[in-house]
Amino acid sequence: MCIARTRRVPHTWRSPFNIDPGMIPSVSKSRSDTKTQVIDGLARLRAAFPLEQRLRDATPAVRATYAQVLAHWRRAMPPSTCAFNSNALSALVQLDAVTTDAYGLGCYPFSTHNTGMRVTLPYGTVHAMCAIDALAIARLARARTRIDAACTSCGAALAFEVEENGSLDHDQVEMARVIWQHADDIHTSASHGLCRRILFLCRACPVAQTGEHFTLPQATAIGNAFFGFQSALLAAQTGQTA
Repeated sequence: MCIARTRRVPHTWRSPFNIDPGMIPSVSKSRSDTKTQVIDGLARLRAAFPLEQRLRDATPAVRATYAQVLAHWRRAMPPSTCAFNSNALSALVQLDAVTTDAYGLGCYPFSTHNTGMRVTLPYGTVHAMCAIDALAIARLARARTRIDAACTSCGAALAFEVEENGSLDHDQVEMARVIWQHADDIHTSASHGLCRRILFLCRACPVAQTGEHFTLPQATAIGNAFFGFQSALLAAQTGQTA
């Protein structure tokens, strides 16, 4: 039997609204639009899925439960729904901050089922909700990760590593791209709509004219900034180091 644990936790956390300069790839004269693409992509992602704002507006009890769920996933330990306050968990589902299905309890960027994007950490393997999510897990988990995925167009196997600080070494920069296929969302959960359109594309396959595409460093910077609030929230709610 699972027993929910409760504890007094702080009610607020400091949220990084400005992008950490370390999350933005360096800009050369030949690619002066790199930073602009990252900032614009981040803004569109936050507009399409305002996860941070939803949690800022949530009650302290709901945020505390969210932090507990996320803490499990950051250690590659998928949690059980019965370990948490049911009312708070229901509120998180309504906010689409967590997902519940036959596979278990998911929490962006972590998926409960095989999305085809496997992320290996030192203490276990998880699946990511989308390509940007996969790239963001290393910085969130504070651990080097290996990502195994497939090109959404030709199915070619892709594998690369992200450092603990969320960066990729130069040799991996051109190994793949991330594409964001635009479409009208009819799903209540980002996991069933938005996430299924943010995918990896190998360097041999052409990029479609519709939607957006990012280099791996650009997509990593977007993911690190989008999920950057989670580390601060964990530090405030559970005492884990940000």
